[in-house]
Amino acid sequence: MPPRLPLTARHLQAAIKEPYICSSCLAKSATWNGARGIARTSRQREDRDVQAKRTTPLRPRLSTTTFRVPKTASIRNYATNDSLASTTAVNAPTTVPEPYRDLYNALLALQEQASSYVDLSRLQLATRSLESNNAVIRVALLGLGSKGALAARRLAGVLLSDILSDDEPWQREILEGIEDGRSLLLRYGDAEDVPRSNALVRTMHIPSPFLRTHNMEILITGFSPGAGDVPSSDVAALEDALLVPPLTTPNSAGGRVAFVRYPVHKAVLVVDGIAGAVEYGRFPVDLTEGPFINAAICVSAPPTPSEGGVPGGRTVDVDLANQALEHFRSHKAEGAQHLQELDRSGVPALGEWMASTNPNSPADKSRSTTDLNPAVGNLISSILANASTSIAVSEDSERTLATANTVSEHQRKALQGAISRWSAEAHSDLQRNLDTALHDSNAWRRTVWWRLFWRIDDVTVSASDIIRSSWLTESEQRLAFLSGRIFDAGLATEAQLIGTPVAANHEDAQSAKPDVTAEAGTARLKAAAELERAGRLLTRLQLQPPPIPLTRGPWPQAINFSRAYMLHALVPALHRKAQTLLVSALTTIGGSAALSAWLFVATAGVYEAGAVFALGFVWSLRRLQKKWEGEREGFAAIVREDARRVLMEVEEALRGIVDGGGRVRVRGEDERSWREARGAVERCQAALEKIKAER
Repeated sequence: MPPRLPLTARHLQAAIKEPYICSSCLAKSATWNGARGIARTSRQREDRDVQAKRTTPLRPRLSTTTFRVPKTASIRNYATNDSLASTTAVNAPTTVPEPYRDLYNALLALQEQASSYVDLSRLQLATRSLESNNAVIRVALLGLGSKGALAARRLAGVLLSDILSDDEPWQREILEGIEDGRSLLLRYGDAEDVPRSNALVRTMHIPSPFLRTHNMEILITGFSPGAGDVPSSDVAALEDALLVPPLTTPNSAGGRVAFVRYPVHKAVLVVDGIAGAVEYGRFPVDLTEGPFINAAICVSAPPTPSEGGVPGGRTVDVDLANQALEHFRSHKAEGAQHLQELDRSGVPALGEWMASTNPNSPADKSRSTTDLNPAVGNLISSILANASTSIAVSEDSERTLATANTVSEHQRKALQGAISRWSAEAHSDLQRNLDTALHDSNAWRRTVWWRLFWRIDDVTVSASDIIRSSWLTESEQRLAFLSGRIFDAGLATEAQLIGTPVAANHEDAQSAKPDVTAEAGTARLKAAAELERAGRLLTRLQLQPPPIPLTRGPWPQAINFSRAYMLHALVPALHRKAQTLLVSALTTIGGSAALSAWLFVATAGVYEAGAVFALGFVWSLRRLQKKWEGEREGFAAIVREDARRVLMEVEEALRGIVDGGGRVRVRGEDERSWREARGAVERCQAALEKIKAER
């Protein structure tokens, strides 16, 4: 990408010749020696304008005053830029070369669909680099240690020097301004270029053949792993911090500093001094083995050339390189010897590594200028590889977390066995206690047919006592203990345990005795869960409040609700049936007595009248006995069937909780995000491979 057009002195002179000049802007941007005269002339012009406003109405006008810059005015050859990003990051061309269009669009889609898994700073640098066939390659010289920043500036001064020209002023000015703590950005351009100021990065335009030939810009800044909380042992995080170095910017509030990320294509660690060597010794050995990061260790060169060096980096001797340059410029006849000393310093080898991935560099002259710059290709490949790794790490961590929070299968099997044992004990309790209560208990004997004549109220009392004391009481206690184990295992909450299905459907139990269930069928259609709604229950059943309170313990309430249902519906139905049969028997006996009395009066036959009365009396008692025994058997059958039904439903509900509860699943939004991010990465990789295949 060609550099931004510079603002030179002759352009300023041409701008000043325009009819109108903003005095305030000109006073801020002027850097020549005649600035005082220009400001004085501007104030005179403003005084004339104010005087004119007092006498004439406001109207547009053009000033005919012109200003000229003295030819002797000197313009500073460096200033600060108004933007952090270079030509690869701001003011990018609106058009993208046709070979890069698919890859460019794929990277934009990657930025939208996988923003959580990519480094947006590096991704934006990659997209800007694709907006030109000849992208500017940004290389960072990162000074490590207290003397690293100064060593990096000295190295840049030697690296960018033209061996065929004399010492230039910019070589000294590179070393200036290091006290303000700002980073330095070196770009190719005229020494008279005047970029606008910036508080973060100091920009210099240097007419260096190295920058022009390799289309490169160099960022010089200090680097400290602790500045961004980057552990020295984490290769991935450290590589990311080196390729996106944080720049310090002053904060007006309290004098604190903030960090701004500044992406680069390549980075060179400049190590100088004991502190820098100690910091560099903490880094992994394989950090500088990739195509993005290298190290320049400032040490004295050996007396004789050697092939070896410090492992994991290059050794450079800046003093020897400066000495070789000075000797070459002053004694060109001995140029070959001085060039050998320059090569022995290691600076040219470092420059070759920095420019080795540029298609326009001498090392890669076989490449076409329309091919994708290998530095840009390596940057995109690194971004895609890191994105794939981030997606995989995110997915693995989420699934691992879900697996860790899920109850183990061993614990589930243990609870399933506990449920089976509870079910077996509950059925044994039902068979033992309930059968005993419905056949041999004193409460059940008080409901025989002949006691209905003088103790009919014992039917409700005895039936309620049997249901309260013998209907799954022990099973409910064991169920509370089992529910506690399930809750402690994390398989369900208290609300989930309480909300298990209730055995409210009792229609199938009506097959035992149609007479009993026909009268109580309407009441059984109501769900047992409605017992909690006292108002609706009293309205529908027309009953008194429940004789026993409904407990709200943290266990399934099916047994409790079903027991309350039978106390509110089944027992009153049995009592009403007893009353009906008793009234029917008494009516039959009374009718027989009346008939026998009429017959005695009519015929005066004692035997005939007695026979009629005895027949009616015996028949009514036999009918009462037969009907009532059938109602008792039907009541016992319904109680047993309801108990079995409740046990089956509770067991099924508990098994469902144990099988499906406590399983932490990955959210569907996360899975969809991973799929979309992988698809975006694959499309970018396909577009990149297509460009590489067309070379």
